[in-house]
Amino acid sequence: MSHVEEAARRLSKSGRSLYAVLELKKGASPEDVKKAYRSLALKYHPDKNPGNPQAAEIFKEINQAHAILGDPKKRKIYDQHGSLGIYLYDHYGEEGVRYYFTLNSCWFKTLVILCVLLTGCCFCCCCCFCCGTLKPPSEDAHMRKYEQNVQREPPRPGAKSHFRNTDYDEDD
Repeated sequence: MSHVEEAARRLSKSGRSLYAVLELKKGASPEDVKKAYRSLALKYHPDKNPGNPQAAEIFKEINQAHAILGDPKKRKIYDQHGSLGIYLYDHYGEEGVRYYFTLNSCWFKTLVILCVLLTGCCFCCCCCFCCGTLKPPSEDAHMRKYEQNVQREPPRPGAKSHFRNTDYDEDD
């Protein structure tokens, strides 16, 4: 199981929506989020509830919910993708969230399968080696390529070169 799937499973096991933590409905305005956070933070603050570990845990949840719902980008991602979207946003940024959900969408997977079936190619190296696209050249072709660039003998001093200028003769 991948790291992302484990995190998604861990986040989804808590079961409580961030809106439920702040005792709000899903379409609440930013002002409502701020008011609910302030009232609940005062109610469950550890200084007002000394020695109550449950109040401290609730206060942490309230702070986390406000941090996400108070930020417009994070709130939009949370509304669209839930806690997995927030996890991905924290680790990979906004573009990482978009890429993850695009690659895991049903239409993208269908498109990839359709391309594989229509082209008969799975875009991998083993397939290119099989069809010959990336197959290495034969030994003969390899040797001929390098023989063209090698001179047979170096020119001798005083010998006539093969590249004579027809306009100019050495005898003249």
